[in-house]
Amino acid sequence: MALNLKLQTKLSQQLVLTPQLQLSIKILQMNHLELKESIEREVQENPLLEIKESSLNDEKDADFDLDKFIEGYSKISEDFAAKDKFSFSRSNDDEDDETNFENFVYKKTDLYSHLLWQLHLENISESDVLIGEEIIGNIDPDGYLRVEVSEIAEKVNSTPEEVERVLKIIQRFDPVGIASRNLKECLLTQIDVYGSPMPFVRDIIENHLEELSRKNFKKIAKDLNITPEDVENAFSFINSLNPKPGRGFEFSSYENQMIEPDVFVIKEGDEYKVFLNYEGMPSLRINKKYETLLKNKELDTETKNFIKEKIKSAYWFIKSVHQRGNTVERVAKAIVEKQKDFFEKGVSYMKPMTLRDLAEELELHESTISRVTSNKYMLTPVGLFEMKYFFGTGIRKIGSDDVSSITVKELIKEIIEKEDSSSPLSDQEISDILKAKGYNIARRTVTKYREAMNILSSGLRRSYKGK
Repeated sequence: MALNLKLQTKLSQQLVLTPQLQLSIKILQMNHLELKESIEREVQENPLLEIKESSLNDEKDADFDLDKFIEGYSKISEDFAAKDKFSFSRSNDDEDDETNFENFVYKKTDLYSHLLWQLHLENISESDVLIGEEIIGNIDPDGYLRVEVSEIAEKVNSTPEEVERVLKIIQRFDPVGIASRNLKECLLTQIDVYGSPMPFVRDIIENHLEELSRKNFKKIAKDLNITPEDVENAFSFINSLNPKPGRGFEFSSYENQMIEPDVFVIKEGDEYKVFLNYEGMPSLRINKKYETLLKNKELDTETKNFIKEKIKSAYWFIKSVHQRGNTVERVAKAIVEKQKDFFEKGVSYMKPMTLRDLAEELELHESTISRVTSNKYMLTPVGLFEMKYFFGTGIRKIGSDDVSSITVKELIKEIIEKEDSSSPLSDQEISDILKAKGYNIARRTVTKYREAMNILSSGLRRSYKGK
């Protein structure tokens, strides 16, 4: 069979990871409280940034009355909680029954939980999930996989090829490059996902990382037949990538932090409206005095370059804050639209929704949806929810549309609550009950959901209730 070489052109869209985009990603993953702290810190460090007299809250969503929303929140959330067995944290000292955000705390998402959440939203087989869980369990705090693929394959009774395939899926999770085995693989994964502004960046990462670390630009330029300036530009870009993707996530989820909702959802008539929380969020602008100072011809070059750099930094910070707000609002609106039945009728009506579903609908990357929905909270007429709560894979129900895995978890919880305490149901028995109701749920899936809800096994439930 003859081999033919063909030259083809291909048009594709890629997101190039510039330093400015790195800043946008960093700000995007902040929750409301973290963003306020970041703004305060940036204003202190950058003299060209200043706070307007008006806040973002004055400029945005003027038709949203926060006090009115909070006034009606408590009663509606209590009614909803009674109907669907939800519970909300509220201080006993609140005699006026007014919602106080300081009474809400959350456990910051750790890296392990964040990756498992994304894994369980993937449309993959149970054997692939087992492989993925083993991979995630062997990631170190820097985000690198520290065991051989062959060891994982042996432990989960699989093949190295299958483990390698699942590993490639996980490496594209948020944070991109996670579970890489070395720096080279980590950087290459990031440019595969985000793209590269220069075609020779991949070659430099694959073959010249050591020379690059020594800043031997001339040798690299000679080897690749490019200019030293090209190499220096590539170095700046590669330096903007994340060499330790695990950093920035807690490796333990025991640190409690106060919750300030990022989004408010209110009901007006038959519609649900979404408003960003701008409470206490200052509005920023660039200091005009410094812009005027740049026009001074007597200004020395060093000072002029300093001002230009700080103006650029201030501009990108302001732009990133506004982009974050727009993206969070878009994602929140899409979630509320998709899960309207949940707000109307309760958790039994939660619809299946994955990161990929929303990413395709909003034309965003899955890792962006993941960042937007993690550690950010939505205060709604029926309660306070982490935004990622609304995501779940679809479970096939006989003679009906797919239902959300969250709905199935609630069914499992309900079955266990009604069981005979002297003879708790095994996971297999729960699986059989669900199958009789039309839900094709395997025993192992019941176990996974039960453990995710921190419900003890049947043997331990018997021991505990027998005391």
